[in-house]
Amino acid sequence: MKLKLYYAPISCSLVPYVALIEAGAKFEVHVVNFMRGEHVSDAYMRINPKHKVPVLLIDGVPLTENVAILQWIASQYPQANLLPRGGLEEFKAISFLAWCAAGIHPHLTPNVLPERYCDLPGTEESVRRCAQKMLLENFQIAEDLLAGRDWFFDRFTLADAYFFWCFRRGVAFKVDMSGFPNCRTHFNRVSARASIQNLISFEERAMASFQNQR
Repeated sequence: MKLKLYYAPISCSLVPYVALIEAGAKFEVHVVNFMRGEHVSDAYMRINPKHKVPVLLIDGVPLTENVAILQWIASQYPQANLLPRGGLEEFKAISFLAWCAAGIHPHLTPNVLPERYCDLPGTEESVRRCAQKMLLENFQIAEDLLAGRDWFFDRFTLADAYFFWCFRRGVAFKVDMSGFPNCRTHFNRVSARASIQNLISFEERAMASFQNQR
């Protein structure tokens, strides 16, 4: 089986990259340069007309959307125990992934690029304020879920990897995270994993290559 991940630094494609590392999978990475518009090129649009990352090519067939990609990886590499299997816990884990994708992720970017979400001049600050309110409400839910726990489930799973990315973006966007000590401790715990250290090194190399292309 040949796997190729279309990935952009900083983006949520971090999560399947980490998943594949945790799984011990052999895969190729194609780094998509958003600054040069590669995501809207004809070649990329043929792979993913949504012009987003991630995309996982599985023997040449594209699979998009993190919730699906992560479940596929977990199912193909069961020995890695990347998600709970069987019973209600399995569906709770899928629910958690969907929450990260549809409940948290959409409230991140408006904190730094509110103009993407409004076309009425002078409303940008209102968009930012509303997005941040909803983002912080979601982080409070995560804060409560992590009370007295190391992980969201009984061990590290892809739920932890996905939330790690969400929290990381919130920190990068300078959202006030001081009220979420459990989330911060969780973030530090995930950061220490070898898969995350691998990702950070790869991310740095990818971003340096973009600088060299200028």
